[in-house]
Order: sequence, then structure tokens, then C-alpha cells
Amino acid sequence: MTLRNRVRGIWNGFFYEGFSGESLGLVRIYFGCGLLLYHVFQFHELLTLNPLGAPFYFLEPMWHFGLLGIDHHLPFLTFVVFAVLMIATIMMTLGKYTRTSILVVILCIFYLKGVRDSFTGDVHHRYLVPMQMLFLLLLSKCGHAHSLDERVRPVTSIVQEWEASWPIKMMQVYCAFFYFWSVIAKLRVAGWEWASGGQIQKILLKRSVMWGVTDTGEAVRNQLAFQMAQMPDLLMFLAHLVLAFEVAFPLILLVRSVRWRLIFLVGVTFFHIANFVLIYVAFLFIPVVFIIFFDLVPVHAWLKGKLGRVFMRGGASPTYP
Repeated sequence: MTLRNRVRGIWNGFFYEGFSGESLGLVRIYFGCGLLLYHVFQFHELLTLNPLGAPFYFLEPMWHFGLLGIDHHLPFLTFVVFAVLMIATIMMTLGKYTRTSILVVILCIFYLKGVRDSFTGDVHHRYLVPMQMLFLLLLSKCGHAHSLDERVRPVTSIVQEWEASWPIKMMQVYCAFFYFWSVIAKLRVAGWEWASGGQIQKILLKRSVMWGVTDTGEAVRNQLAFQMAQMPDLLMFLAHLVLAFEVAFPLILLVRSVRWRLIFLVGVTFFHIANFVLIYVAFLFIPVVFIIFFDLVPVHAWLKGKLGRVFMRGGASPTYP
């Protein structure tokens, strides 16, 4: 076998094998359920504004708002777009007008994210991975399984293994390298000081006293972050640990063991929870995207069995997607 054929075989084996049409449909369902929580968490601050309040100009409109000529905020429109976003996400999850629903979700996120970030010009990247997943789902046949579209009108073709595998594998690759490139970003911005723990210490101190200090010079609210900032050795260890897991994240693409993938991703989830508790980094719900690293067919079957036993005890006869 020539080197070219060997490389082609490895490439095809990775991107075009491993998942079924049912797996792709379940990714759409479980990801959609997670997105409902994700939207609320990301945009809840916009919903605290008075919908009948006066319009006001943005401090620094996002680039796409600049291209479209959007320079001020209409409070009532935010509530309308958020409602459309939630409805479209539910429709995407159920698989009703699947591609149209996904497109509406993407457009609503662009608008609401533009509004939120244009208030101060502070660009957040918390939707990068979910948006890439939505785009790949838009290009895929995710509405051909476990969907209302499949039940109401005939599907033109059965989803082949390669058609189901490539979007899921592309999601995995993007997610893995999102973490890898974050290491490059950290070192580019802060240099090797980040690895020494100095940058973490600065962030901890800044976030711990953002609500003020007491008469004794201690943080008013986030005492844990304030105390951790006084432990340079621990911070250096944590900095090296973070750099190690982010650099190594792409290796998950080569790990076949479900158990080891789960252990690693649970650790990453704990990392995001700690970031939220200590320094208010709002990636708390980003682990909803980690479902792409597992075949959800056995998971769904297990949940159906569990729910089936619950309904049997209750005397009802359940129906499942």
C-alpha cells in the first residue's frame, strides 16, 4: 500500500466512519435541549431591561452591526428576538422544519450576541463552539432521524454512515482545537507569565475585589478567590495543569475508550465550574457540547429504558422520539 493510499485510508476512516443517522439525530436533540439552558444563561441580563424603555446608542457596535448600520438598541426587539430564538431552538430539537429552524437560531444568536457585546464593545466567545455545531448541523441531514420532519413527510434518502459521521467528527475536531488554540492565545497575550501563575493571580485579585473590600482589606464576596490569590505555588501548579489539558485536548480524538473520554471531559467540566465560581467566566454551560464525543444511541436507549420503567410503575404508556 502506498503512503498516499494509507493516508487516505486513515483520513476516510476518521471522518466517514463511526456514527449512524440515528446518532446524528440524537446529537441534534440533546444539543438542542442543552441550548435552551445555554441561551437563558447567556442572554438573561438583556431580559432584565425594560422592554418599553427608550432606545439608546451602543457604545461600540460589533463589526456585523457596523456593516448592517445597526447603531442603537431597541429594548422591545430584544424580547421578540429572544422569544423567536427559544421557539426555533425547540423546533430544531423536535426536528420540525429542521434546517429552517437552525438557520433562525443562528440569526437570532448573531443579533442578541451583537446587542450584548455592543453595549461596551467587550467581545465574548462563548458561542463560538455552539455556533460551529449549529452550522455543521445546518449542512447535515440531522433532520432525517428522530424528527417530526421524518414522521410527517417522507425522507428522500436514508442517512449513510459517512453522511452522519463527517459533521460529528468535524464538531469534535473544532471543539478540541478550540481549547488547543486558547493556549496560543494565552501565551500570545500574557507570555510565559501565564505559566508562572502570575496572570491567574492578577485575575483572581481583580475579580475577588470587584464588589469592594472590607475594612481589613479582604474581599467582600469572593473570599475563596481572594485566599487562593495568596498561594503562588498552587497557582503555578494550576497554570501548568490548565496548559497541559488544553494542549492535550486534541488527543481525545485518538482515544477510543468511552471511560477515559468521560473522565477527561468531567475534569474539563470541573475546570469550567471552578472558573465560574472563582472568576465569573461564563463558560459554565459549555460542556453541553461534549455530547459530540460520544455515540448517543446507547445513551438514549438506556434513558428510554429508565423512563419506561418509571412510566410502567405510574401506569402510563410513554411514547419516545
